[in-house]
Amino acid sequence: MRILLAQNLIHLPSHGGANRSNRLLLERLAARGHTCEVVGPLTGALATVEPGRAVRALVERGAAVRSDDGGTVVYTHHGVTVHAVRSPSLLPRTVRAVAERLRPDRTLVPGDDPGHLMLGAALGATPDRVVYLVHTIQQLPFGPGAFHPSEAGTRLVRRAARLVAVSDAAAAYLHEHAGLTAEVVRPQVYGTGPFPLHGRPGQGAVTMVNPCGYKGISVLLGLADARPEVPFLAVPTWGADAADRAELARRPNVTVIPPVDDIDEVLSRTRVLLMPSLWDETFGYTCVEAMLRGVPVLASAVGGLLEAKLGVPGSLPVRPVTAYRREPGAARPEPVVPAQELGPWLAALDALLDDPAHYARQSAASRSAALAFVDGLDPDAFERCLAEPLPPGAPLGAPSGAPLGAQPTGTAAPLDRAAALRLLAARRRSAAPNAPTNTATTTAATTTEE
Repeated sequence: MRILLAQNLIHLPSHGGANRSNRLLLERLAARGHTCEVVGPLTGALATVEPGRAVRALVERGAAVRSDDGGTVVYTHHGVTVHAVRSPSLLPRTVRAVAERLRPDRTLVPGDDPGHLMLGAALGATPDRVVYLVHTIQQLPFGPGAFHPSEAGTRLVRRAARLVAVSDAAAAYLHEHAGLTAEVVRPQVYGTGPFPLHGRPGQGAVTMVNPCGYKGISVLLGLADARPEVPFLAVPTWGADAADRAELARRPNVTVIPPVDDIDEVLSRTRVLLMPSLWDETFGYTCVEAMLRGVPVLASAVGGLLEAKLGVPGSLPVRPVTAYRREPGAARPEPVVPAQELGPWLAALDALLDDPAHYARQSAASRSAALAFVDGLDPDAFERCLAEPLPPGAPLGAPSGAPLGAQPTGTAAPLDRAAALRLLAARRRSAAPNAPTNTATTTAATTTEE
């Protein structure tokens, strides 16, 4: 197959769950003999402030730069060709140009796409071959968690030929809030091992990756204040703003380190991993990665994090974010963070820090569950999903006349794939006279890294 990934995410480096998952999926497909190309942003601020540094960072990570015309850097990395643009305004035209030359059999578009810029461009270039990847619930244009609710965006999502979700939580959200059916494919982003055993009582820090309002930095700060004798480790990535970094710097027992390409560099310094997210996580790759290495994880009992805990104790209550402050032009709204009850978190953390036998049980249970989970993943499931014939090109979702974003009526039992396709075909036949036209949104793009 010829595969085009059109994403509003940085391909390399990939320190967020969504873009790392996308990168590894493409590398796996390339290793299997498929032709894989990517269109996406070169990087964030470095693309405009220090463009030379951005290119050097690619070379340092093993990329072979093929060309750089000042607007687009074309490079190859692990068998994948990447067209990385310096300006968001170049993304749609680059998608069209690459699609015209490549003639992809499938065009993959992750939902982490403010303004649905890439989805609109992909539907215009390859209208019947778009596969929409759901990594981040908040970036969907419908439902209570949507950063930017949009009927126009919802219409674009409905025009995708197939939807793929990375967790049951994401698939359930799609079904509940838009009547859409997605295939769940759990990416094998963890490698094949052997995985080192890092979890050990009495050694290492209490660590949080991407401390920010969405992810529950208030819980981290509260725990650090309550236990000043305990070392904490913070790894800011896309979500941490200047205020978050200032709060981290104010606490002498919190060490801040930059993100790394190899998660073992962080987990080797970690005794307990905190994941106190206050929004609906789609999954939680870092949770599984820590558990594979015997590091106990304390995670909020929200969304896909419950899945990622794999049944191991350590899912704790939070008061989730239910409101956002939206600034015009911002890629993400600012969360209105409720005050958190730290009691359950302190009790769970103290038990792990003060009771070596309890720690050992949690470490062993985490490692055993994670190893079984990863052993059960099929690394080629995504390839088979892409290879399946696509349904005829027509809008997905609610029957003709149903409002966009309407919840399906009744409580139907889950459908098997054949039944789901039959239902989808019937819906499309009834909806065909009212199919929306091929019109993309014109909202300005903002690069994100999840």
